[in-house]
Order: sequence, then structure tokens, then C-alpha cells
Amino acid sequence: MPFPDEVRPVAVVDYRLEWPGEFERPSEQLLGPLGDLPVAIDHAGSTSVPGLPAKDCIDAQVRARSIDETRDAALFAAIGFRCRPGPWNHVEVSGGIRCRKLVFAPPIGARPCNVHLREGSGPNARYALLFTDYL
Repeated sequence: MPFPDEVRPVAVVDYRLEWPGEFERPSEQLLGPLGDLPVAIDHAGSTSVPGLPAKDCIDAQVRARSIDETRDAALFAAIGFRCRPGPWNHVEVSGGIRCRKLVFAPPIGARPCNVHLREGSGPNARYALLFTDYL
């Protein structure tokens, strides 16, 4: 569910050459303040696929060694990222395996994006990258 400030019509738009560069902004915002939490930060989802029409919302995947919901939510909140509410935002199933995850919304007024925090060794982190490659 979007936060009230994110409510807007959903539209698929033609691929935009700016998307890879626009991914750099949230990834740079996350690198320093998150300290040693990220193993890697990946441009994931449909906006990472050259030539593919998509929703104009950048998806970033932060791969971490482990997830501690309390610690990680506080780290993200300190730089304005909001943990998305809802029961779906704690676990996802990939290859029949339950995997921990959290999804964060950008700071109010920032470029639309979703930041997916996943354990780097989990199949869900690998699946996100393989899905992008498949497309």
C-alpha cells in the first residue's frame, strides 16, 4: 500500500534513459548512512531493464548479511525512508522457501521508489536479479 503522499494514478510509460541514473540517487543516499549493512545495492525491477516500458518507480534491492527488523527500520528511518506497513512486508516465498525482507518507501517528496531489503544469501535476492536478467 502506498503512503498518502504517494497516491497517484498508475501508468506504464515508455522506457526512459534517465532511469539508471535516477537509481543512483537512492543508492547513494543509502550507502553511507547504512554503514556496513549493505553487501550490495542493485537496480532491480522493470525500470532496470533497457527498453522495457514500466511504472515510473525505481526499485532498489539492498542485499544485507542479515535482517534485524528493529535495527534496520531505525537505520532507514534515520534517513527518511519509511517501512511499508502491512503483513506482506516481512516475508516472501521464493522457490518454496520463506525469506525475510522489508520494503521501504522514499522520504516524503522524493522520487518514487521502493527499496527492498533482503538477505543477500537468500533465494529471493537472487530471484530478483534473475527476473530482471530474464526480462
